[in-house]
Amino acid sequence: MSTRSLLLVAVAALAVAAAVLLAGCPPKQTTTETPVTTTPTPAEMPKTPAEPAAAPGEFTWSDAPTVAQVPDAPIEGMINGKEFTANTVRIEKGDNGKATLEISDAKLEDPTGIITEDTGVDLDFTLPEGKPGEMVRKIADEKNFDQEHAYYHYPQGGDKGPMSVNDPWGCALKIDSWDMTADPKNEKILGTVKGKVAIVFEDDPKSWVAGTLDAPYYKW
Repeated sequence: MSTRSLLLVAVAALAVAAAVLLAGCPPKQTTTETPVTTTPTPAEMPKTPAEPAAAPGEFTWSDAPTVAQVPDAPIEGMINGKEFTANTVRIEKGDNGKATLEISDAKLEDPTGIITEDTGVDLDFTLPEGKPGEMVRKIADEKNFDQEHAYYHYPQGGDKGPMSVNDPWGCALKIDSWDMTADPKNEKILGTVKGKVAIVFEDDPKSWVAGTLDAPYYKW
C-alpha cells in the first residue's frame, strides 16, 4: 500500500472516531431561570393615606337640613360671612302656642335679661308645649308665617341700628325634652328645653347656626 493510501485510511479512521464521539455526547441542555414572585405581607404593603375624618362638631350648609346633620356640640355657625358662637340660647313663650328660639352671641348674667347690640338668630315655631317634638323645613318648603319664621340680625354700628335679614330659610329642630318645672329663683323661667337645632339661610354668604340646646323656657 502506498504512503498516500495509508494517509487516506488514517484520515478516514479519524473521521469515523470523531463521528462516534459526537454521537455519544448528549445535547447541551438550555436552562431558563423563572423569576420567583413573592407576595408582600400586610406590614410590607405600601400604606394608602386614609381620608381625613370629619371634625367633631362640623356642620355643612344645606338647603334641606336634617336632625341627623346637627352636631353634638354647642351652637356655632357663620352669620353674614363671620364666625358665630352662641353665648345665650333661650326660648320665649309666645301667644297662640308659638314660641321663639333665641340664639345670640350676647353674654347675660340673667338668662331672661334684655339683649341689645348682638348678632343672633331667631326661630319662631309652633310645637306642643311641654312635649318632645320636631320641626324640619327645607328652604323650598312653603311656610306659614304666623306659625313659623326665621331671620338673623347683626349690629351695623353708629346710629344705623341693627340689620335684620329675612332671606329664605330652612331648619331642623328637635326637642328631646321639655321640662315644665319653674325656676324658684326666677319667676320668668317656666321650664327647660333640651334638644338640637340647625337653621340655614339662602343668603349670599350661606349663613347658618347648628348645635345642641339646653335652654330656659321663659315668659316676660
